[in-house]
This record gives sequence, C-alpha cells and structure tokens, in this order.
Amino acid sequence: MSLFSATSNFTRNDAPALRLFRKSESSDDEEKRLKRREKNRVAAQRSRKRQTQRADELHEAYECLEQENSLLRKEVQLLLEEQQRLTDALKAHEPLCPVLNCGMTSTSRSAGTMSPEFMSR
Repeated sequence: MSLFSATSNFTRNDAPALRLFRKSESSDDEEKRLKRREKNRVAAQRSRKRQTQRADELHEAYECLEQENSLLRKEVQLLLEEQQRLTDALKAHEPLCPVLNCGMTSTSRSAGTMSPEFMSR
C-alpha cells in the first residue's frame, strides 16, 4: 500500500485534483507571504519616516537652543562689561565722595563697614 492511499481518502484517479488543491494551497501561502511582505514594507517605511521626523525635530530644537545660548552669552558679556564700568565709576568716585570720606577710617572702608560715628548720624 502506498503512502498516498494510506493517508487520504483519495484514489489514484483523484491525483490530478489533489495536485490542483496543493497548487492552490501553495498559491494561498504565496499570497499570504506577499501580503505579509507588503505589510512589513509599509510598516518599515512608516518607521523610517517617523525616525526622520524625530531627527528633524531634534535638529530644529538643537538650532533653537544654540541660538538661545548665543544670545545668553552675549547678554552675559554685556552684563560683565556693565559691571566693570560701574566698578570703575565707583572706584573713581570713592576718593571724591564726601559721604564715604567723613568719619570713616581706611580699615572700615576696606572692610565694607561704617564707623560708629557715621552710623549715629
């Protein structure tokens, strides 16, 4: 007895029909495989598109932060220059200032404190 006749209810006369059945079955498998590949290809395209969009967003955010950083550095530089001008103006004014020179000793002036006589006024 052959394996063919033992495993199926088909007879030898049904062999061509069985071959057609197997062909249609394999074409169904092929169809499923092609659909799965197409679905995977579309999903991969979407994934690459999202990845590209995310990279573009990050690059845009990077450029904004670089611009903001540059502006803040300029502001810091301007503030340091203003601080230096004000410090220079204060040092130039110090020897001429009557408020600072009346009743303050050189040690209390350098320590940044006022003498007791000046505080009682």
